[in-house]
Amino acid sequence: MAAFLQVLMKKKLVLVNCFRENAQDKIKGYHAWLKAGAAGAGIELAILDARDREALPLAGESSAVVVSGSQKMVGDNDAEAGLLDFLKKYRRPLLGICYGHQVLARAFGCRVKKDGQKHLGDEEIMLKKADALFAAFPAVFRMRESHEEIVARDGALDKNFLVLAENSTGLVEAIVHREHPFYGVQFHPEKSGEFGIRLLVNFLRLI
Repeated sequence: MAAFLQVLMKKKLVLVNCFRENAQDKIKGYHAWLKAGAAGAGIELAILDARDREALPLAGESSAVVVSGSQKMVGDNDAEAGLLDFLKKYRRPLLGICYGHQVLARAFGCRVKKDGQKHLGDEEIMLKKADALFAAFPAVFRMRESHEEIVARDGALDKNFLVLAENSTGLVEAIVHREHPFYGVQFHPEKSGEFGIRLLVNFLRLI
């Protein structure tokens, strides 16, 4: 019985590496974060690596997908066409981080643009709507940021997503698709300590 339950608890997650430079080194932090989150969620997680320029054939076998950050700029149309197409068709739980959040929004027609400043370091995040991704979170918390583009508030965003969190100036920090289990977070939970792991645990409990 114990062995049977262990098989049931094992999940496959595809980690999409979107980095251009030093991709193998930069993705290591995501692996450590995913392992910590799996331990916190009490599941055995098989992490399958894929690149954004690939056709993502492994995703069809997965329980969930995480799309990484990147040095690329979505607002400059620096996003792989295959990844955009995949994001429109995938239906299982997905979490986009920073660039992954922006490219998720772009896949559904939302505008991504330069903010006019660089967001580096910890930033205050405020929850706007209750959601399972932020279960047991306080109304205000801090997460690590590293970006200069943002998802703009426009008709496409309102049509396709709910805004779950903002920063102190009202910029979009977290979204969820209105029909599919797709989440995007502008901040970097893999670099945000306890709250970052808590967010991942909540996401893994959705799969």
